Amino acid sequence: MRETLARNLRKYRRAQRLSQEELGHRAELDRTYISSIERCVYSATVDVVGRLADALGIPALELLRPASESAEAKSSSVVSAEGASMKAQPKKGAKPSRKSEEPAQRRATRKKPGP
Repeated sequence: MRETLARNLRKYRRAQRLSQEELGHRAELDRTYISSIERCVYSATVDVVGRLADALGIPALELLRPASESAEAKSSSVVSAEGASMKAQPKKGAKPSRKSEEPAQRRATRKKPGP
């Protein structure tokens, strides 16, 4: 439930192009508290959910509504496929790990001491 609230709060706040500070001002909450809710650090009381929903101009139920099953299944399969491909290929522009270099290659790339 905490993750659902965090995801929906962030989604609605960003859709309205509100900063955490502006939303906090409207809901009379501290910006750091909103940040903590969005990061699943703190749980929100029913009263806080109501204040956030009022500040966003949406029903409180929208902040607590889980994503549809089909959307979750689709996104999780995309994420797992991306994760598998990311493990198989190094990131573009990433330097190779020094551990993967042969010792002779490491010696050849060392900087020589200056004069």
